[in-house]
Amino acid sequence: MTKIEKNKLKGMVFAALFAALTGAVAWFKIPLPFTPVPITLQTLMVLLSGAMLGAYYGALAMVLYLTVGSIGLPVFAGGSSGVGALLGPTGGYLFSYPLAAFVIGKMIEKKSLGRFLKYFSFIVIISLVAVVLLDSISKTGIMKLWDNSSKSYIPMVSIISEQQRLILIVVSTAVLAILLFLIFYLKKSKTFSLDTILAMFAGTLIIYLLGAIQGKFVTKLPWSAIFVGWVLPFIVGDAIKLILAAYIAKNVYIGKYLK
Repeated sequence: MTKIEKNKLKGMVFAALFAALTGAVAWFKIPLPFTPVPITLQTLMVLLSGAMLGAYYGALAMVLYLTVGSIGLPVFAGGSSGVGALLGPTGGYLFSYPLAAFVIGKMIEKKSLGRFLKYFSFIVIISLVAVVLLDSISKTGIMKLWDNSSKSYIPMVSIISEQQRLILIVVSTAVLAILLFLIFYLKKSKTFSLDTILAMFAGTLIIYLLGAIQGKFVTKLPWSAIFVGWVLPFIVGDAIKLILAAYIAKNVYIGKYLK
């Protein structure tokens, strides 16, 4: 067996290992009452797969994960499985995993990418949170939710209480502070890699985008409701997972085993 063949075999072994780890952490699931999208740890492994295995083997790990889940092994969120999970309202997140891992790996490998491209995903996510904050403060009604009494979608600020609106303002402000902390403080830290953090923001945005598109297609909800149910509740948790994944990727180097 040549060295190239050995390296390919090692890459496939690690891809299978990361696929198995993704299935293992998927059993952790926290359902939310206002959305079919639960809080899980799968995205943590997506970030790590792209950052630690590289573009191709990271994507392969997620393809293997989706394959074993689609044929019936209970490796999706909460132990679910099957094609139905892929085609349901949350299936877009699953379909995004190989692409997200690939983009993360490729962005880390291509350090010559322009500054704007590296910061683009971060700017988009910051902007999404800013929309929530501004809508909560100004009561412009950008975000809409379903109202059972009127049987229609109405501005979220007209449904929630004043206390809930204030909580939303505080949470949105905190999220913005956390995200800005990631960029302006951690980039000076030797414990984290700014390139890795920015690549993971790009992967996270891909996960949001594909998850939201399929959620919109399946549920027929307005985009504002999709944003409230499919994206907004997860930004804080995903920022925390991103920090953890960036730390692990920086301090646990497995690239030497793939050479």
